[in-house]
Order: sequence, then structure tokens, then C-alpha cells
Amino acid sequence: MKRKLLFITLIFLCISGTFAQTKDFGKILLFQTNEVLNERCPDVDALSSYIGEAQAIVSDFNKENVLGEGFIFFAFRPVKKSAVWYSLANADEKQLEQLKNKLLTITPCSVQGGPVVCAISNLENPGQQLTFPKEWMDVLEKSGNNSMEVSALLDEIWPSEITKAEKTELLKLIKKFKKEKDFTKESLQKYSDIIEYAVLSDIIKISINSECWPEEVSDTEYGSMFMLAYICGNLEKQLNSGEYTNAQEEGIKFELEKYKQLKKIDKNISISFFEDML
Repeated sequence: MKRKLLFITLIFLCISGTFAQTKDFGKILLFQTNEVLNERCPDVDALSSYIGEAQAIVSDFNKENVLGEGFIFFAFRPVKKSAVWYSLANADEKQLEQLKNKLLTITPCSVQGGPVVCAISNLENPGQQLTFPKEWMDVLEKSGNNSMEVSALLDEIWPSEITKAEKTELLKLIKKFKKEKDFTKESLQKYSDIIEYAVLSDIIKISINSECWPEEVSDTEYGSMFMLAYICGNLEKQLNSGEYTNAQEEGIKFELEKYKQLKKIDKNISISFFEDML
């Protein structure tokens, strides 16, 4: 691979001893600045744990299947998604596919706001011997951009998306919440996955302001329920339409429906924000 195609704007750190290490593949490279890493992966222990697990799997695999020298790259996206690539000399493709499947069984660390990228290596001086996966180099060659930032490159080879399974599960939870009549915090906890996905996803676009969640709503004992309702309505619209833009009107409609349910349970409740829409 041509050295001239290395990312000019790519920043990497070669770390030895910070994370759990194995005899082989014990060198760790981080491809983003500390500022970016702290924003996207505030739980350093989770990242450390993931890398430790990956190193252990690679070490065990390497005892029976000689991988050769080079690098194993990992990337993480919001909502706990991960991907693996290789840049290894003389490696067997079938063996690499087996190893990849093993590595993808590790629960990814949680990141937010964009992808996080790292690699492990068994080279003595990985920072000076750095080579990238063929898939990465192909994107660079095609784009003609010698200084593509790593996040932009990942968007080309591993675009952020909502899988069919994720969409199905989210819509199933939203449908269940539509019928929910227990508005206690303990009950609402059942729908925490909806909140987590909406907050962490780099595809879903939901904005919250006083127009959709005014103080008279947020200050009630049902404030959390109405927040969940707004997110559900907004999210449902985006998932069903495939247009990932803020759907405030649909979120408010969902809030209103939950308010109607609530009035049947608590006949004394009166919130002008919703009463004006009845």
C-alpha cells in the first residue's frame, strides 16, 4: 500500500501498557484526538474492557492459526454497533472471517456523536509501520482524497444505518407504549431502549424545546411520560417514513393521545397545553 495515501489529517496514538495486553497484538493505536475520544466515548473503562476482550480472543485464535504481522482495526458506532477490518501479511481469508465473527460477538462499548476507531498490532513499532485495510485504501483511491478524515472514510465503507431488526423492535416497543396505562417511573423503565436509541443514534433527529414540552408539562409528575410520548411519536414518524428529520408535530400528537388516556385515569388533571388541543 502506498504510504502517500495515508491520512494526512489522521491522528493516532500508539499506546503500550495502558490497556490489558497479550503477548501478541499487545500494541494499541487510537485514531482520534483525546478531545474527540472523550466526547464520543466518555467511558474509557468500557473501551479498555472491549480491547482487552478482543486481545484475548485474538491471542487464543493466533495459537492455532498464525495470523501474520500487521493490524486488526475496530470501529464503533452509536447504539452499540461494531465492525472489524484487517491489514495482515499473508493471512488466510477463511481464518480471518472466522476471527471476525468471534470478535463481533463482543458487546461493543457505547459511543455517541460519531464513530470511534482503534487498532491492535503485533509489530514492534506500529506507528512507523502503519498500513491500512484494503477496503479503506480502495475508498481513498476512488475518492482521490489523500487527507480523508477517518470518520468520513467510515461513512463511505460502513455507513450509519438503522437495521431492519432495530426498526422492528423499536416500532414494537412504541406500539406497546401506546397501550400502556401505567405511568409510574418503574413502568416507564420498560421503554428505556427507545430513549437510549433516540439519544445515541446518529441518524435519528429529535429536538426538544418549550413548544413541544413546556414547563407546565415537564413540571408535572407525568413529565417523564410525556417526554417519552413525544420521542415515541417523533421516532415512529421517522422510522415509518424513512425521512430522518425532526417530526415535532407527530411527537406532540402522541403526547396528546397519552394525555387523553391519562384523563380517564386521573379525572382531576388539567394541563392547558393539551386542553387547548382537545
